[in-house]
Amino acid sequence: MSKASSSPTARLLQSSRLFSLPRPLPQPHIENITSTGVYRASDSATLPYPTHQAIATTASSQSRGDWGLKRALPKKATQDTSTPHIRVSAQDTPEHITDFGSAADHTQTQAKWNEMGIPILVKTKATRGENEKQVPQSVFETHLDNTTLQDGQSDINSKQRWKFNGPWIAGMQEGDFDLYTQQLASRKGEWKQFLRSQVVEQRLSERRRMAQETGEILSLQDIARLRDELLPNDAELEEAEKKMRDAYSQDGLSSELTALIAQFLDLPAVRPDTSDHQPAMETREFQRLMSQLNFNSSKESTPPSTHPSAGLSYLRTDAVMENHPIHGPQAHRSPILSRVVRPRNAVNGTDHQAKLGVGGIVTNDPITAQLSTRPATRGLNNSSPTEYDPNAMASTLDPDLEGGNKMWVHPRHAYIDQDGRIRLTVDRGRDEAIAVKRDDVQHIHDARAAATRGGLAARSSPAPPGTRDNPNFGFSTRRPQQQQQTQRKAGGVQGFDQELGRQGQEGQMEDGAAMAKIRELMDQRR
Repeated sequence: MSKASSSPTARLLQSSRLFSLPRPLPQPHIENITSTGVYRASDSATLPYPTHQAIATTASSQSRGDWGLKRALPKKATQDTSTPHIRVSAQDTPEHITDFGSAADHTQTQAKWNEMGIPILVKTKATRGENEKQVPQSVFETHLDNTTLQDGQSDINSKQRWKFNGPWIAGMQEGDFDLYTQQLASRKGEWKQFLRSQVVEQRLSERRRMAQETGEILSLQDIARLRDELLPNDAELEEAEKKMRDAYSQDGLSSELTALIAQFLDLPAVRPDTSDHQPAMETREFQRLMSQLNFNSSKESTPPSTHPSAGLSYLRTDAVMENHPIHGPQAHRSPILSRVVRPRNAVNGTDHQAKLGVGGIVTNDPITAQLSTRPATRGLNNSSPTEYDPNAMASTLDPDLEGGNKMWVHPRHAYIDQDGRIRLTVDRGRDEAIAVKRDDVQHIHDARAAATRGGLAARSSPAPPGTRDNPNFGFSTRRPQQQQQTQRKAGGVQGFDQELGRQGQEGQMEDGAAMAKIRELMDQRR
């Protein structure tokens, strides 16, 4: 053994335990009691996103209560569980204990999410007057998943980013904002240089436009010479800055000065105030301009605190096809059995959409309330207890149903909102996909076979003569042309089927006579 491995420092590192954990994230905002006296959240409810690091250990270490912490944890609290994941709130308290709890709520959600395979897409917001359907885009697209500017990319047409160097000013406290403005006092020289370069680019753009109108072609040497000639002096720079400030008093956050400051300080999106410019703010061209300026007109516009995928899924699309080992490629992905958390007709009111729990995430039922307001229950249909009628399950809770109300759904896609919450979109389960999931496809094969032979109605046995479904009146009153048409339609049956059909109409044949007739017809065909 070398001296380095047997040194006190090496022995200390070899026997050291987990003494440092990532700093926990701020607690998410939880809704308080509403004006109607109904609690929308509780202290014991699962948080929208994890705030503490989840810790796991091996089975041998878990049996000893060893989680790599300062002291061992009691086996009674960590042994009898199928999900041995914990979160540590405090490693050492004044009472010399380790404050910990179960982290299975979030680890199980992530495991379920990985099993469902749901992509994270960007939330699309329809612009007023825009009729074309927008294609959902993944958060990992090259024009969306950016953290820094590219080389030589410093204008407003840069790629959209989710991470900025500057703070979100709208969310800063007053003291933090004062401290930030004091730090900006030392960057006045950089601001002057940045503003001078922007003025040069504006003048150069004007000269290029004039040269294009006159048919003149500017070479690289001409552009370099014009940059030196168009460089403004201090007086011209102050005049340009004063002009921008005057325009800011009229345009506000949508002015050119605001865009330059946001670009210089690398600030996230800023929401323009639309109270004074309501007609102009709602136009499609203005919305397109605001998207180029990294502005967002939504009142809920806040910079994301993490990557838009939140590390939940790395799939870019849901355009995948499942290949069943028995039934082959499937048109729809495997459905998920969701739980109806809150039906449309609940005790505390009626809602247009039911609340569904899918993989630990609460989402809305894609189908709204039906025209009939009569509550539908499981006893009103002929389905078995193992089948779930989606309309009945979403309407009213059935207390006699074992396991509660459930519904088959197809998860489509999701996005992470500005508060860190998962917004999931689902569709109701398809009948064939549900049958394949439950391995109950015999009725589908029977229906397709009957349709191939000519339909279910043609193969069904007729009702007894003289009954309501097969009355014996009216045949003699038909015209001869109608009788001939009926005979032509029935002329498709040939062979012993036709003979047996006639015998069945005249009277039931004996078994021996039927077998003899079949042999006779088979010999004639040979």
